[in-house]
Amino acid sequence: MKYFVLKQDKQVVEINDYLKQPDINPEFARFIRREALHEVLVEHSNDKPVYLQYANKLGFRWEQNADIGHVQYDYKANLMRRLVQDYARQLVYELGMPVYEVNGANMFNLNHPVVGAYASLFGDRLYQFKSGDNDVVMSYDASYPQFNLAAKAPLSYKQLPFAHFSISDCYRHEQSGEMMLLLRQRRFFMPDIHPYFKDAAEAFAWFPKMQEKIVSAAKDAEREYQVVIEVPSEKLWQEYLSHIEQIPGQLGADVLVNILKDGVDRYWVVNVDYKIIDKLGQEREIGCIQVDIGNAPRLNIHYVDKDGSKKHPVIIHSAIPGGIERYLYLLFNDFEEKGLPLWLQPVQVRLLPVGAAFVDASLELAKKYANLPLRIELDDRSVSLSAKLKSAHQDLVPHKIAIGQKEIDGGFAELEALIQKLAKEVEGKPFIRREWPAEVSKQL
Repeated sequence: MKYFVLKQDKQVVEINDYLKQPDINPEFARFIRREALHEVLVEHSNDKPVYLQYANKLGFRWEQNADIGHVQYDYKANLMRRLVQDYARQLVYELGMPVYEVNGANMFNLNHPVVGAYASLFGDRLYQFKSGDNDVVMSYDASYPQFNLAAKAPLSYKQLPFAHFSISDCYRHEQSGEMMLLLRQRRFFMPDIHPYFKDAAEAFAWFPKMQEKIVSAAKDAEREYQVVIEVPSEKLWQEYLSHIEQIPGQLGADVLVNILKDGVDRYWVVNVDYKIIDKLGQEREIGCIQVDIGNAPRLNIHYVDKDGSKKHPVIIHSAIPGGIERYLYLLFNDFEEKGLPLWLQPVQVRLLPVGAAFVDASLELAKKYANLPLRIELDDRSVSLSAKLKSAHQDLVPHKIAIGQKEIDGGFAELEALIQKLAKEVEGKPFIRREWPAEVSKQL
């Protein structure tokens, strides 16, 4: 491997020289030390990662009765997962190219030559088993069904660019000691998008639009990525340099570059990873963009050009805003400092009637605001206000509002102002209505 920094002005700087500069982003410097120099940034302990207590509280847990590495989504966790899936749909349809959402099988016959050719890229991480006389492999990502459709379609240059998109359950045979809830699982959900382009120049022209969607999804949640660009060889680095050197300027930040020296033939010529350093001091990939020139010839995907000749498209592989669970991992990793975006909170407001006499008024308020893009519930239990506040805090509810005679006499003016403010804050983001009882006493 050969690491160096590619700056926004296209200058290439060696790692040690870059780290001596006084004005570099400290988080990027920390990322370089971990990713390129492999420094230990956090001393590990036997304690469970802090993010787990928050993820578990909202219903993300390992499924006890399944093969290891499978997640159980309780009702709040499931709603959050669906919201991120809807967010992924929203982002990809904003790209500005035709996007066709498709779906397909999640297991394939490994003996089929096309499946075998693609599966050979992933080695022992394939999730496979015997089904009768056939060797079956679970979908590593959504490429199989999308590429099968592309190979059968009578494509013309007039239809390019376009993208196949699907949110699919994917399977990777992660080792038991490597698995982390929401980051590395054997089954997870991937919003895979594969745009098809006439050539590499067109693919790189669209690259910044896809990158912007990945990066903005983190920035909207007050998170930030560090970026590393992988290139399979010096030869490919030189061949695609004019495109690669544009990326830092498009990103608005210096990036780390890793030119691989292992001699492995890869289907992609550029792989851009969007990573964080988590609370454990480890670099974690959340999203990526790969420029693929190998799979179209391998899988017989072609289009008819203006002159009538058949050509293979260049394909981009990406997941926007990243893997569904990995995007949630990004958010939970900084939960203590930054919380979750309001639109993703399963309960955004809990009304706390100060006594039984105010429960009906609280119910009426919940009904009044039912048409707003907010999930509002009320604690109708016969316990003290302090107990209700403590419970709401433990349930990670961000906004807790006492309802008593003072609020009734004031015509709920302060509450009305807050509700309208929150409704404006979630404007434009996905919304799913509360699907459980409004009253806390009736909830599981």
